[in-house]
Amino acid sequence: MIFKLLLAGIYLFAGGSKVFNLYLFKATILAYYSFLPDSLALMIAIVFPWLEILAGLSLVLNWKTKHSSGFLFLLSLFFFIQIILNYSNILPYGCGCFGFGGPEKISLYHVFRDFSIMFLAGFVCLRDWRKSSQKFLS
Repeated sequence: MIFKLLLAGIYLFAGGSKVFNLYLFKATILAYYSFLPDSLALMIAIVFPWLEILAGLSLVLNWKTKHSSGFLFLLSLFFFIQIILNYSNILPYGCGCFGFGGPEKISLYHVFRDFSIMFLAGFVCLRDWRKSSQKFLS
């Protein structure tokens, strides 16, 4: 339960830090993907923080946790891959994971942090899916 709440807290904080800074989040998305049209980047900036918040709330409320933890694992895997692909790049507003600052170089700290979050999400997801399948078999 503590790992599920920790994962929920991480994504509630991450989503909350983005939801009130849509234009900075849009700019961060465009720093990762300069080929995206502005309108698509804005749509992603509007939707993604709410998905993080809703998935985090789902874990806190213990509702549809199998699906929420699976979604957060896939999201964590995606973020981890993006950090690796941008390793040693300088992003104008930071990585955008937990808010926005000035220019920030993606370092081993970011890789380790995102790997740790992905590992935690995988652990919670695996546990929720196993628990769900045990209920089904009983």
